[in-house]
This record gives sequence, structure tokens and C-alpha cells, in this order.
Amino acid sequence: MKIASLAMALGFVGLCLPAHAGLIGSTVDLRDYFPNLATLSTDFGSKTVSGSVEYPNAGSVSVDISDTQILIGWPGPGSLGFSSTAFNGYEFLFSGVTIAGATVNGSSTFLASPAISIVGNNIFLNYAGVNTGTGPTFSIIDVTTSASGVPEPGSLTLLAAGLLVLGFRGVGGPLGRSRRFLYRGRQLVLPGLAAIRQPGPIRPAE
Repeated sequence: MKIASLAMALGFVGLCLPAHAGLIGSTVDLRDYFPNLATLSTDFGSKTVSGSVEYPNAGSVSVDISDTQILIGWPGPGSLGFSSTAFNGYEFLFSGVTIAGATVNGSSTFLASPAISIVGNNIFLNYAGVNTGTGPTFSIIDVTTSASGVPEPGSLTLLAAGLLVLGFRGVGGPLGRSRRFLYRGRQLVLPGLAAIRQPGPIRPAE
């Protein structure tokens, strides 16, 4: 009985734990727009974010996505310049994860940074006018995500109350006492022990 109660408690805790907040395991669709967001140049298709390079050949660059970063790499030789237009860059459409923010990592080696905008779970990187510098170079974008499974205060209260009740049952509180001690007529039966006969009423000596 105690094992079952413990399993129920652990299962309840598992349901209330926050989901993994990261890009690994999510789905991404990479799209290239030029010269503006109304003109789709290339749709590189959907990929599941994993430990391998998602887009080894996204036009002239490679795109690798880790749990917390987007790495756009220019292999060289020489440098690559993005034309100065209304929009010249990429859209990352994520699903299965909640995007909370994106910023340029200070370790990026492109000669300039892209303009970043976020709409829902879509990240837009506009490299218009940016030069990669002599390759190999990288543009590194730090991505922050949020978990959708974080329990609310009311859920935590219910969890605490449930665990308290289960613990009370385990130590033989009022909810469990009637099951731990049974009477059979004039015998007291204890779990794992032989029946103990209760003494009869005491009669006065004659």
C-alpha cells in the first residue's frame, strides 16, 4: 500500500515538473527572404533540432542549431556581403518550443550584427548590409526559451496537500489506523503477529 501511495505521489510530482526549455527536439523551418519579407527566396524545409548540423548547405552558409544557439557559418574563402535591401536574411519558424528572446552573442565573428525581431515563435535575422569577413566566420545568436509546464501556485498547493495526505496514511494517522488494527470478537489482530486475546472482565475475589 505504501509503495502504491509513493508511486502515485511521484507520478503527481512528475506531472507538475516544468518541461524541458530548449531547442533540442523542437521543429524548425528555415526560410530565406530577399529583397523583402514579401518575397520568399528559398524554403529549406523543416528539420528536427538535434546534435547534428540541421542545414549544412543553406545557400552560401551553413546553419547549425544547438539547445540554446543558432550558428550561421560562412566557410570562405574570402568574404560574403549581404546586399542592402529592406530584408536580406532568414526566418526561423519554431514549433514545439516557446521562444522568449534572441540576442547576438559577443563571440560572433561576422563584421556586423543582424537586426533581430521575434513574432510568436518565429525569429527573423536581417543581414542586410552585413559582411561576413574572411571565412571561416560565424554569426552566433543566443536563443532563450520558456517551458510551458511550470506549475502555478494553486497546483503546488494541491501537490503539497496530496503529499501530506499520503504521508499521513503511511504513518498510520486517523485515515490509516482502522486498517492497521482489527478486532475479531475479543481478539486484537496486529499485522504480522498472532492474535492477542483480550482479558475478560475482572471479577472481584470471593
